[in-house]
Amino acid sequence: MKIITTFAIFMFVTSSYLFGQITFDYSGAELVLEHFTDNQDNVEKIVNNPGYQHILLHSKKYSSNPITEENLLNSLNGKNERFDFSGVKDRKDEYIKIIKYLKENEQEIINDYAKLCLKYLPKDYKQKATIYFVIGGYNGIAFDDKICMNIDYKQFRENYNELKLYIAHELFHIGFEKYHSLPDIFKAKTVKDLKEIVLLMTMNEGLATLTPYHKRIEMNEISDYDYKVLLDTTALNKKITQFNSVIKYLDENIDKKLTNEILGNVLGQCSGDRLFYIVGCYIGLKIEEKYGSKKIQELVTESSEKYFETYYQLIKKK
Repeated sequence: MKIITTFAIFMFVTSSYLFGQITFDYSGAELVLEHFTDNQDNVEKIVNNPGYQHILLHSKKYSSNPITEENLLNSLNGKNERFDFSGVKDRKDEYIKIIKYLKENEQEIINDYAKLCLKYLPKDYKQKATIYFVIGGYNGIAFDDKICMNIDYKQFRENYNELKLYIAHELFHIGFEKYHSLPDIFKAKTVKDLKEIVLLMTMNEGLATLTPYHKRIEMNEISDYDYKVLLDTTALNKKITQFNSVIKYLDENIDKKLTNEILGNVLGQCSGDRLFYIVGCYIGLKIEEKYGSKKIQELVTESSEKYFETYYQLIKKK
């Protein structure tokens, strides 16, 4: 009996260690709801809320036109300046329903979605993250063991499965960051610097897109643009051709000084046209298809150049 009890305690501690490192925080969304629908003055609490502070910090670090605390304050006072709170009153019941659903399905998120990224991250990775649910801001962001999910994003409001699948995507980023520092685009001085950023971002966003890929196929949740393209050979080949031409352009201008025009052109295609996500995922799929997910786990600990080298060697053999 003592052995059984000890084993049960061990299993509880072990499962808590492996899967209990995901925590959920709904305070940001709930404070905004109270502020706009219950006439509570929550301005100070919202501005200081860790979820909204995380959005502001992310924007400050990675956006060329960052969202500021003043934008948030003005939006909370009815100006909808970078945060659109105009639909909060009308969607009150909708938000309450989403939050209730998420709270009731936390264990499913942990068991069936949070673990998806572990298939592609090194075995020594110990998962730990706080997921903040907010209203407004970016659809989803992740860094420093924190994720922000905007429950007002139309895709999430219309299909709760999308929320869970996006969480899986963002959790890969949290893990990837343990092995690679996120690039600082504003410190790039040459086209060579930009190419290094493009390769790393293609690997990072591509593998994050790959993380829920097989789950999406299983669930038939493939309406998201990136996955529609990935499953359409003609559309996918156009993206691959476009990406190859971006890389060719970078190689041909590798020694040039980086200008705003070059930066805008390259990132406009890679981010705006979803090349980071679609082509990066395709590369990951090809590597996984040939060598298995363990190969990707190994590559995550190496450089993005090695990731591409593995892919190029693979297609040369055909």
